[in-house]
Amino acid sequence: MKSRGSERRVLIAAQCNDHSAHLAGVPTREFFTDAETFAHTQLLTTAYYGLDAPNNLWDVYNIEAEALGQKIVYPPDGIPDADRSDPLIKSPADLGKLKIPDPFKSGRMPWVHRINQLYLKKTGRPARAYFCAPFSLAVNLRGYENLIADMALRPDFAHDLFRFLCDEVLVPYIEAMRSAVDSPGLLADGNDAWASPPLITPDMMDEYVVAYTERLRSKLGDKVVTRGNWGDAKSRDPERFMAQKLRCSPRVLSILDPDLNDIGPERVKAFARDRDVYITAGIDATLLRKGPAEAVAARIKEYIDVLGRDGNFAIYLNQIPAEPPAEHIHAAVAACHAYGRYPIAETLDDIEIEFPERESFSDFVRRRAENSSPGLVT
Repeated sequence: MKSRGSERRVLIAAQCNDHSAHLAGVPTREFFTDAETFAHTQLLTTAYYGLDAPNNLWDVYNIEAEALGQKIVYPPDGIPDADRSDPLIKSPADLGKLKIPDPFKSGRMPWVHRINQLYLKKTGRPARAYFCAPFSLAVNLRGYENLIADMALRPDFAHDLFRFLCDEVLVPYIEAMRSAVDSPGLLADGNDAWASPPLITPDMMDEYVVAYTERLRSKLGDKVVTRGNWGDAKSRDPERFMAQKLRCSPRVLSILDPDLNDIGPERVKAFARDRDVYITAGIDATLLRKGPAEAVAARIKEYIDVLGRDGNFAIYLNQIPAEPPAEHIHAAVAACHAYGRYPIAETLDDIEIEFPERESFSDFVRRRAENSSPGLVT
């Protein structure tokens, strides 16, 4: 919930990486390797769209794997990704050959620390201790098919791998991120898209996702979460899967389109109401790309109407792809502002929403420079 003077409204934030680079005309290789370029571009994009939280999420699935020696592919117009066709751990014997990364020196780990320091300087707070959750990190190092086979045929090795990743890689890295900005209580926020049905079963979720998130929490304190899971609608038991996600991210239920749309917000709200948890509703990246603006606004209107009336709610734009028209993102923000004012109107159909024409990103940056506005994000 956001307060501006007497106004309180639903928050809106976004996962925005290659879209920011695309808007600014910055080569993605530079964007993902130059900390100053990354931070400056992300904060300008935040201000351009009027988002309530700074864009700050980097390509979190790659940092630890790259530091360990996994090959990462840098496409010219997209997000870097691990080359899972050539996994670093080709056989169980390779686990013992891995060199433990230095969390202050290896790969792009220093780049992450610099980003957090820049956000602290520019906004008053670091970005966050973002990390790749154990399951998704294991997939990037071993390959999905190999890892699933390990779980079925070589469970002792699979658990050895997960313990190594937690204890020797993730714990020191998270401690280093906190140390680099002198913030021992900084939230450690792990991303785990690979841990999603039908890629995993409910029992795998308990044994390899929930258990190792709790292992990290036991070593680093309560401010450790993993989230970003998809597949609620494909889980065969959405309530069980949502309960498992809450064990990984207590008190905050993140549920993303297309699952939220497929399950229906009413069912999700019933689950969350019984547990008194905060809901983050993810808006479909495909919808943001294809539009039109009216369809984007209608989805946000529906979710606010059903999920947002008690205030335990925020809108999150799922991974904005590089190419969506800026008008679609502006429409999402306008809809959140129009429909999300507290107290929420009894009938949202009575609210008229306008999509004003907005200047281009380049014109926005030019005007901002001319006006010498202090700070990038307020």
